[in-house]
Amino acid sequence: MSRSPFQLLVEEAAASGAPFACLCSARGDIDRGRRSLLATGLRPVLTVGDSDALAPGSATELLRAAAAQAFSEGAKGCLLLVAHEGGRLFDDAASFEAWEDLPLVQLWAADDVVTAPAGEPWAGPAERPLLRRLSVADEAWHSAAVEAILEAIRAGRLYQLCLTFPLWFEPPASMQELFAWMMANHPVDFGALVQLPDFAAASSSPERFLSLRDGIATARPMKGTRLLVPGSEQAIMEELSASEKDRAENTMIVDLLRNDLSRVCRPGSVQVPALCTVERYRSVAQLTSTITGELAAGRDIWDLLAAAFPPGSMTGAPKLEACAMLRELEQGPRGLYGGTIGWVEPNGDAELSVVIRTLQSRNGRARWDVGGGIVYDSEPRAEWEEAWAKVAVLDQRP
Repeated sequence: MSRSPFQLLVEEAAASGAPFACLCSARGDIDRGRRSLLATGLRPVLTVGDSDALAPGSATELLRAAAAQAFSEGAKGCLLLVAHEGGRLFDDAASFEAWEDLPLVQLWAADDVVTAPAGEPWAGPAERPLLRRLSVADEAWHSAAVEAILEAIRAGRLYQLCLTFPLWFEPPASMQELFAWMMANHPVDFGALVQLPDFAAASSSPERFLSLRDGIATARPMKGTRLLVPGSEQAIMEELSASEKDRAENTMIVDLLRNDLSRVCRPGSVQVPALCTVERYRSVAQLTSTITGELAAGRDIWDLLAAAFPPGSMTGAPKLEACAMLRELEQGPRGLYGGTIGWVEPNGDAELSVVIRTLQSRNGRARWDVGGGIVYDSEPRAEWEEAWAKVAVLDQRP
C-alpha cells in the first residue's frame, strides 16, 4: 500500500526533529473517529512540573488563561498532555513523583494544522520495528498485589482498582516507523504520535477520555478486554458480552463517570446511551460504554477536565481512595500512561484520549504499560492474562 499525502507529511515532520503531534483516527468509526490531524509549529504555552508545587485545583485556571492567550495570538489549536501524576493538580489524588521529571501538564500552541479524513489507511513497514524488551514485573508481584486489592474490597475500602505495571524497552530507532506499523496493523481512532524535546510517544489507544462538541460532553470508558483468537472471534466476543464480572467492572466506572460529568453538566442532562457494548479491534475485543451530558452554563473544557481527571477507567472507584492504593501497590509513576493526550479548538471544542497501549520514551528509557481493573471476583491468573492481551499490538509475550 502506498503512503497517503497525509502520512508523507507526518514522516516529514518526524524527520525534521521539530516538535509536532499527529492525532490519528485510523479506524474511522462514525461515532468514534472524527478526523486525523497533524499539528506543527508547536510552541509551549504552559508547563507545570513537580517543582512548581501547585495546590489541587490550581491548574484549571492556568490552563484556561494559557489557552486563551494562545488563541488570541492566532494559534490554530492547542495540544494538551497531562501525565497520570498530574491528577493531584485537579483533585487531591495521591500519586508518585513525576516519571523522569516529565512535566505533569503541558499545553502547546500549534501555528499550523493539516487534517485528513477519519479512516484513511496507513502504510506500515513489512515487519514490526524491532523492540528489545529489557525487563517487566513478575507474576508473583502481580498476584500478591491482586490479593491485596481483593482484601481491600472485602474490607469495604474500595470496589475496583486498575492495577498496572510497565514493560521496559530500549528506545526504538524510529518512533514514527513504530507508529506507522501500529496504525497499519492495529488501526484505532485515538492514535497519537508526539515528538517533543526530550519526550516522544507512539500511542495506539482505542479509548476516548472526553470530548466536547457544541456543548455536549462525552466519555467512552473501556473496561473488559479479550484477546481475539483467529477463528474464534465471535465466540470470544459473546463470552465477553455475557461476562458478569466484566459488565460489573464496566458499570462501576460508568457510575463514576456519571458522577464526574454531573459536577459540570446541567442537572438531569447526564445520560448513558450505550452500556457494555462489545467493540471489535484487530487483536482484542473491548467492552465499552458511553456517557453524555450537556455542559452547564459558564463551564468549559477546563472545568470538564478538572472534574474527570485522572480517567476513572485507569484508577478505580471510589477514585481518590483508588489513587491512594495505587500509590501503595504500584512500582512507580506511570508518566503519560493513564493520563491524556488531547486537542483543544479555538471555539472550545476538544477531543481527549485515555493514554493506553502507548510507548513512551524519555531520557533514554522507553516503557509500555499494561494492566486491568480488579473487582471482588477477579482471579489473579486471569487478570495477568488480560494485562498481557493489551500488549498484543507489540507481539510481546510474558
